[in-house]
Amino acid sequence: MFLGPTIKQIRTSKGINQSILADGIMSRSNLSRFEGGKYYPGYDKLILLLDKLELSLEELLFLHNDYAQPVKRTLHLSLVEAANRYEFDKVRAFSYECHSLYRATHTEAYYHLYLLGQGYLIRYQREDEIRHLSEIAGEIKPYLLGVDRWYLYEFKLLNNFLFTLSSGDAIFFGLRAANEFDKYHDFAESRTIQQHLMKNISTICLKEHNYEQSLIFLKKALPLADKTNLLYDKIETLVYYEVTLLCLKHKESPAELLSYLNILRQLEFTDSYDALQQVCQRHLPGVL
Repeated sequence: MFLGPTIKQIRTSKGINQSILADGIMSRSNLSRFEGGKYYPGYDKLILLLDKLELSLEELLFLHNDYAQPVKRTLHLSLVEAANRYEFDKVRAFSYECHSLYRATHTEAYYHLYLLGQGYLIRYQREDEIRHLSEIAGEIKPYLLGVDRWYLYEFKLLNNFLFTLSSGDAIFFGLRAANEFDKYHDFAESRTIQQHLMKNISTICLKEHNYEQSLIFLKKALPLADKTNLLYDKIETLVYYEVTLLCLKHKESPAELLSYLNILRQLEFTDSYDALQQVCQRHLPGVL
């Protein structure tokens, strides 16, 4: 993959000459050769060039591919979108495409996307090549257990496949994820992933009336929502938090819970407001 011409395009569009970009990183002649596709610098030098251009490697690859997402990312988004729209023929087709790419490339991520597509089909009673969610969990759990150190991919994978796991397994892997997150404390890009994962595991605990465990994950999710300025996510998490506290008898008044629900209603998040009202009625009958 010759990234030099893309670097040149970005450099010139920013009005930076070769001498300025190369200074302190490599010779101007080597930068010229790199931009001409005749030389490839070490990864450390590429990162320094990107830092000077205020660019991430992910954005560079996006630009290099003519503003197109990588194939895995595109397939993932397409799968999720088709499932959200209940377009099950498309879900099945994307799932098969991922399986075909896995057989051709032996890239584990494609197999995981195949399993995700099959999981969506099972979830909506459209079973295909795999018949039970437990079969999918049986593939995902060994993978997560077999990885010595988790990276963002493993956090995303757990979040994507939570619906296939039992509540006990979700809690087990959620606690491990929480420990692994400590290494990513200063990596801002991970906070949204962490927040969603902790919140989603708390809702699994809540459905099981496991309020003590729910509280553990909610206490991890709330500060992350603050750090990422995710207003909707913070309000939704606070609703779950208030429900959990009331169920545990740590609070007597539902005033704050009602105020958060009212904010959602005022912001016209109608579907979320209705869904969270149902959660409240299930756990706190008579409060609303």
